[in-house]
Amino acid sequence: MRILHTADWHLGHTLRDHSRAAEHAHFLRWLCDTVVAREVDALLIAGDVFDAANPSPPVWRMWFEFLGQVKRARPQVQVVVIAGNHDSAQRLEAPRELLAAFDVRVVGRLVRDSDGRLLTDDLLVPLRDGDGRIAAWCVAIPFLRASDVMALAPRGAGGSRAPNGDYVLPRPGETGDADPLLAGMRALHDELFAAARARREPGQAIVAMAHGYLVGGALSELSERKVLAGNQHALPVDLFPEDCAYVALGHLHRPQQLAGLEHVRYSGSPLPLSMPERLHAHHVVFCDLDGERVAKIWPLRTERAVELRRIPERGELAPDEALAALAALPKRDPQRPDELRPFLEVAVRLEQPSPQLTERVVREVADKDVRLVRVDVVLAAPSAPGAPEPPRELHQLQPEDVFVRCYRRSFDGDVPAPLLGAFRELLEQVQHDGVDGATDDVGGEVGA
Repeated sequence: MRILHTADWHLGHTLRDHSRAAEHAHFLRWLCDTVVAREVDALLIAGDVFDAANPSPPVWRMWFEFLGQVKRARPQVQVVVIAGNHDSAQRLEAPRELLAAFDVRVVGRLVRDSDGRLLTDDLLVPLRDGDGRIAAWCVAIPFLRASDVMALAPRGAGGSRAPNGDYVLPRPGETGDADPLLAGMRALHDELFAAARARREPGQAIVAMAHGYLVGGALSELSERKVLAGNQHALPVDLFPEDCAYVALGHLHRPQQLAGLEHVRYSGSPLPLSMPERLHAHHVVFCDLDGERVAKIWPLRTERAVELRRIPERGELAPDEALAALAALPKRDPQRPDELRPFLEVAVRLEQPSPQLTERVVREVADKDVRLVRVDVVLAAPSAPGAPEPPRELHQLQPEDVFVRCYRRSFDGDVPAPLLGAFRELLEQVQHDGVDGATDDVGGEVGA
């Protein structure tokens, strides 16, 4: 059977307030055509379908229209979707019974019965080949928050128990018999893969889907929201057993293999979600199964509907050089829709602040065939020893950077490890724990 692995669509994403709807619509049309042309049997979407926990109605419409389009074009294709850290598990799962009637399986969260036992059947999906026979079992593991994972950890796995029985993550510097996050994930994986082995018959493969940060994964600059205590708890690849034929991962936007293993892959995002990501080769991944083993794995580049440009391509220019480069850009093409004009970032190095620079750049590109998304101003570093660090724009800073700077402004020295650990836990709670219960959008420009 043939599997197509994709992830991190981030439908509803904006780049500095510019909608990406036209680009996503182009990708979804291309993906549907590819599913048909390549005779795909199972489409695996490994999380972050949406960019925000509460997508707007047009974004929901785009999602449902794609599912309808792909099922009409290739009725026999199965679609398996897991929730990512940007998705609201409850909202993603809300129409699951309706979608199941069309062979679309949505897995958003762990579910337990009245006795507290994990309902493994909800996380195991039989994948059928073109003849309708079960060719593989998909172990579908959605994104799990730290509190979800630690609740799975065996007693004695480090940390402490809260009054409700959940594990509490040890503070930095504290010790325990083991990391409860890792212990919880290992217990979950062991249980799920044991259940998959019990269900499969000879000749059927085991395939896994997951959304998270694994050891050795290369992050994208300015692009991925940190998970599991600020990416301090990268999960080991050996959570996925050797008899797993293919591991379809989501969260990191850069396509990559892990630990030198061809069958353990992040598909990456189908389109660049920040300017640094313009340099990535965005693609989807195909996996052909032959019985219990992989016959072939190969990537396919996605079509990019909108170009992302930077002046200069690397580094920065002096103000006069940058303005001259902008003046040389082609004039606006009246035949090209605004939503398909290239995005542009301009990087300028200054010896001292110039409040009028951004205004001059905006005027220079007003009649050009581009959309300005950012003027990246870099102040030359002072040469005097011990001189303060040059100021940076707020959008260049991550929340932890702001916290560290505020602490250093008020106190001497670095942030104590226990305090930094507490900040990371609070940040994770704001970004993740409140997603399913809140009605407001969560997150900033992009994230994984």
